[in-house]
Amino acid sequence: MSNFMERFSEKMKEIQDMANPKEKPEDRLRDSFMNEITRFYEDGTEPEHASQDMRYYLHTHEQRLADKGIKIQRRFTTVKDATKGTRTKNKPPYTASLSFIECNASSQYTNVSTQKVMKKHKKSSSIFYTNILDRADSQNAEYECPNCGHHNTLSVFTNGCPMCGTRFQMKQLFPCVSNYYLLSQIVDRKSIDWLIPTVATLAVLGGIGTAIGVTINYWPQCDPHYMALFFGAGGGLLAGFFGFICLYLFFGFFFAVFMMSRLTATAISTADVASASLTKGSLAKAMSRYDPEFSYDLFEGKVISLFRAIAYSKDRTNMSVYRGDPNLPELDTLIDIDYRGAMKYLNSRIQDGDNLVLLVRVYFNTTHLIKGKIVQKKEDYNMTLVKKLTARENYGFSIHAVNCKACASSFDAMHVLKCPTCGAPYMLEEEDWVVYGLKK
Repeated sequence: MSNFMERFSEKMKEIQDMANPKEKPEDRLRDSFMNEITRFYEDGTEPEHASQDMRYYLHTHEQRLADKGIKIQRRFTTVKDATKGTRTKNKPPYTASLSFIECNASSQYTNVSTQKVMKKHKKSSSIFYTNILDRADSQNAEYECPNCGHHNTLSVFTNGCPMCGTRFQMKQLFPCVSNYYLLSQIVDRKSIDWLIPTVATLAVLGGIGTAIGVTINYWPQCDPHYMALFFGAGGGLLAGFFGFICLYLFFGFFFAVFMMSRLTATAISTADVASASLTKGSLAKAMSRYDPEFSYDLFEGKVISLFRAIAYSKDRTNMSVYRGDPNLPELDTLIDIDYRGAMKYLNSRIQDGDNLVLLVRVYFNTTHLIKGKIVQKKEDYNMTLVKKLTARENYGFSIHAVNCKACASSFDAMHVLKCPTCGAPYMLEEEDWVVYGLKK
């Protein structure tokens, strides 16, 4: 009963958030990030509010595009009276928000050497989604460097200890965007907005035409003649009123048929994603048994970032985040990856006594460069993720000073497999999720 009341309370809070037009900090961060990601694909400026994993993915994507000789330009522009909202879930001391806004999105793929536009997507009506994670006290919390004892706030240690240079394994600085994706709307706003103005214009023209015709017809018969004007005005008003109703019903019927066909086509093309989204609760419940701090929003962003980092990596044999087959030729032609907004929970189990193994299927729209041509596909991948049962996800701000146990050297161990000084292995599974398998 308590769980039901908690879920009911969360849903009511979501409804209140959606109905409340007051701007929130998450709304400003979302809008800022939209501009930041546009600027990144323009000139390479790193998004200020991107999570650490996302920043790594963006840089590997930038390198893949440079290697392929392709430039991508993305533009996201908000529309007038845009549909927008923020759903927030509090899990003290953390806050996870899904913030979205209606926008026009466009993209362009250009061959850098020839400046030839290889593929162009014109403006389309879409919803821009961001997963935002925050912890109010994260940047002001005190931290002590384990190497030299220097005291300062966590935000100061972002790029390492300012006194001794010790590097740390950074996970998040808050607030941050852990994931973003774009979903097309079923029907463009313009295709809805035209209906009433068009019908009204036709009704007015019909009314004016009727008024003129009635006036001319009755003018010779009326005494005085100006009485024909009253008949004409009355006929015009009636014609306009009933004409508007009839035309609205007529055009509305065909518009409804059009909408149903679009909805049916969309339902068919997104049936896999819709089915996957139903497993979100099962995944959260399964993981919460092993880790009470589990957050689906953080995990979702982490999985997407891991996939992108692996897909764009030049050398998959030297990554702490990946233990699978390094030979993945189907990923080597990728130049762009768009998350379709759903991840399917398949199963989970305990292996070898202390390893938590999780299998999920992730859905993407992918863009490949194959034999000099842009090829776009819908693809899904099964990902096997593993971490130690003792690894607890601190999805606020988790910082680790990485000192090699063999030689005491300090290094940034997020995406390396061995100590760069002595070659001793670094086991990320003891701290976080590692991808053990990636299969189409």
